[in-house]
Amino acid sequence: MKQHIKQIIILALMLVGNATAWADETVTFTFREAYENNYYNSYLVYNSTNYKLNADNNDWFTTATTTAGGIAVTIDYSPSSYGAVVEMPSNEKAYADGYRYVLYPMNPFTLSFSAGKYISHVKVYCTNPGENWEQDATNNTTSCSVRCNQSWYVYRIDVTLSDTKPVLDISGADVSGIAGSYDYTGSAIEPAISGVTLNTGTITPLTLTADTDYTVSYENNTNAGIATVTLTGQGYYTGTCSRDFTINKVAATATAPTPATVDYNGTAQPLCSGGSATGGTLMYSIDGGSTWSADVPTATAVGTYNVYYRVDADQNHTGIASTLAGTATINAATVNYGCLAVTVTPATDVSLTIGESDGTAAHDITIPADIDVNSITMQRTFTPGKASTVMLPFDIAVSKVGGGTFYSFIGVDKSGAQWDVVMQEVNRIGGTLQAHTPYLFMPSAETMTFTLGGQTVTLKANSQQTYTVEP
Repeated sequence: MKQHIKQIIILALMLVGNATAWADETVTFTFREAYENNYYNSYLVYNSTNYKLNADNNDWFTTATTTAGGIAVTIDYSPSSYGAVVEMPSNEKAYADGYRYVLYPMNPFTLSFSAGKYISHVKVYCTNPGENWEQDATNNTTSCSVRCNQSWYVYRIDVTLSDTKPVLDISGADVSGIAGSYDYTGSAIEPAISGVTLNTGTITPLTLTADTDYTVSYENNTNAGIATVTLTGQGYYTGTCSRDFTINKVAATATAPTPATVDYNGTAQPLCSGGSATGGTLMYSIDGGSTWSADVPTATAVGTYNVYYRVDADQNHTGIASTLAGTATINAATVNYGCLAVTVTPATDVSLTIGESDGTAAHDITIPADIDVNSITMQRTFTPGKASTVMLPFDIAVSKVGGGTFYSFIGVDKSGAQWDVVMQEVNRIGGTLQAHTPYLFMPSAETMTFTLGGQTVTLKANSQQTYTVEP
């Protein structure tokens, strides 16, 4: 009894070449059933000729071999014993292309052809057009296999043969072994391709061989971003197949700077050392992150400074956010500039002491930078009524200096054989003593005093690099 049984059919086409001479053409096979001698016989039809598939007295067959138009055709259902038949389903009675008989299999089967040509196209027609499948250049050789995942009722098979091996386009190839992303390394990233197959239908995919069937090239595959690997067909393959992958940014690294602890020296000093970064630029801040610089921060004043760092990343890295490295300290200290002593305390008090000359030698004084001071002590002892030459390292209103009267040098006059120095008193109301300028000082007391009234004066950098205070 013939039964319509819905099942999954695996159809394998295996084509093996022989010496038959064929011109390039499409060979079409159909099927037919005939009631003869009290049995239904199954036929393969080629060019209007029937080729019997079943044995006499048995309409079912499990293995059949026949030659149709110079092509050896084998249908093999083994190891199953059920086989198949050719029949015309009831709904196949009236079609524009005539009655259609179908190969009604009970089990998966193998359909083999033998011809001395290359396969350029295979198409299988089913009663349900949505189940039709076809493949160009099925396997680029004389053999192939087909896996069918539906219970197909096949009524026609076309096989197109070619004298020459077809050239295939690899643009639709499946490429395996390439991950979606890789981390940046600093070197070119070339993912190893583990396999390339070509399949545009249900036929077992072709396996392509590197350097024989295709070459591989890479583009934009060093820096972070989108990289591309391109396969270019060669030999019996043409076209290109490209796959993109991402090169991820990686985290920058940094060696935190070490905050410094130093004594005040009157000049700007580095507040840290030892910082470095890989994958970006190490930046510093000592104002809580309001401003940043790639230069190591410096400061002059006594006090503490919170040193922050961050890494501004390059194109291949992610940065490091603002981080406190620690606290740098400039300790209080006294700095001597010849006979000038500047003392700085943590409370930002800056005092200047003008030392006593030993009366025997000149004092060379170099002041490298301006220094604001808020107290001044003169240690030099004066003799009241005896004039002395005085030169101060800062500008100051003469009204703030006590202990005597200052005279500025105006010039010299010659009277006969005598030279007279012309002096003019510096007005105590509005008058100013200029830094690094010699004055005649007529003391009225043994000490010179300075009254700043909570203000500061600026110890001026000496543009002459040195100047001499006479003993």
